[in-house]
Amino acid sequence: MRFSGFGSGRDERYDGSSFSELLQIDYPHLAFDPGRYGNLERLNVPHGTTVLAFKFAEGVIVAGDRLATEGLRVASRDVQKVYATDDHSMIAIAGAAGPAIEMARIMRIELEHYEKIEGQPLELDGKANKLSQMIRANLPAAMQGLVVVPLFAGYDLRRKQGRMW
Repeated sequence: MRFSGFGSGRDERYDGSSFSELLQIDYPHLAFDPGRYGNLERLNVPHGTTVLAFKFAEGVIVAGDRLATEGLRVASRDVQKVYATDDHSMIAIAGAAGPAIEMARIMRIELEHYEKIEGQPLELDGKANKLSQMIRANLPAAMQGLVVVPLFAGYDLRRKQGRMW
């Protein structure tokens, strides 16, 4: 995307779609500068996403906020973090959004495939084991910073109770 008509010379200097980069070029004094606040890593400020699950007598409730951040910036205020994996289980995602969303979708497809092939749904323990295999397979990406931390919960039909991992 090329910007033009917003100021003199911008179309020659900027040829991208990042507002942050545009700000750095035209208004560097307004751009975020972490150095302005000292060493942010030493501040020990908590960070993370909000996904949670509650277990009660009849099952579980899983919830998540919709905010996604990119460093200290808000990237989106409308991210889905809770996905139904089947009629009796769900996954809440945290971490790198792309790989986390892909993991949740693949988990749902894996469970559908299993049920079609076997003629019955996988038990809740088996679903949790399947997810743990996916997490282990994601380890190389996690070592590169694309960490995915899912919260898995569901109703165990055999034990007649809600469970969380």
